[in-house]
Amino acid sequence: MTTLSTQIEFDQKLARWLNVEQVALVREDLLPDGGGKKRRALEQFVQELEDVKHIHLLSYAGSHTAYTLSSLLPEVMIHLYGTHYGGGPYEKAMTTLLDSRENIIQKVDSSWSMSLAFNRQKRKARSGHHFMSIGGSLGSDLPTQNAVKETIKTTGEDFHHVVAVASGDLLTSIARQTDGVTGVLTQPLGIRILKYMSLRKSAGLWKPGLKERIKVMRDVRKVTGQTWDPIFMGTLFSYLKKQQKLPPKLCIWITCPGGIDW
Repeated sequence: MTTLSTQIEFDQKLARWLNVEQVALVREDLLPDGGGKKRRALEQFVQELEDVKHIHLLSYAGSHTAYTLSSLLPEVMIHLYGTHYGGGPYEKAMTTLLDSRENIIQKVDSSWSMSLAFNRQKRKARSGHHFMSIGGSLGSDLPTQNAVKETIKTTGEDFHHVVAVASGDLLTSIARQTDGVTGVLTQPLGIRILKYMSLRKSAGLWKPGLKERIKVMRDVRKVTGQTWDPIFMGTLFSYLKKQQKLPPKLCIWITCPGGIDW
């Protein structure tokens, strides 16, 4: 297994925009093969597979996990059962991107329909087919734990970490090493409520509408020059911007894939 470096940047303009002393950015979006929060864990995951020719994944339309897997495993067919989530132009951009990949078969419909299709195939499980956990959750993995450790060593322990929460894997990994972390929930309301009750250090039961999140991310682009997604990072930055008082030093994990022009 290769060791993926942890790229950390300090952004004083973003610190002023958020009205805090310092902002450190963990640029997981710059990892290879599209990047994103699961890139480290997926490298370990693919090396543990044996004789697998088909991977089945129930996740959101245009899933980051499917996107990265298609690059890591070019000879394996990725079957994505994608659920609509109201992601507007970002959902459309990611769905179109995945449709262009030769080793991805993507079906997109309601959560109910895709869950039925996924479980129907799972009951027919046969040799060479692997079915991932819902949402592509991989649990707390060693490469991510090492990245958290390296980040804390670089920034210092007085930085408060902030992450967007989908599966909750990254939040759990950080919370094991520091109490200074907040996970901003990004899912539909029903799942947000369940995650809020089950995930330690989670926040953000209220989520702004998509138009507001898009506006916030356009404001962030003016400050940083970076185009990050309005679904996960848009929810995170909207949450931070609404807080009356933030920790003076923030470490923000940028966990969406890089290079997505939505």
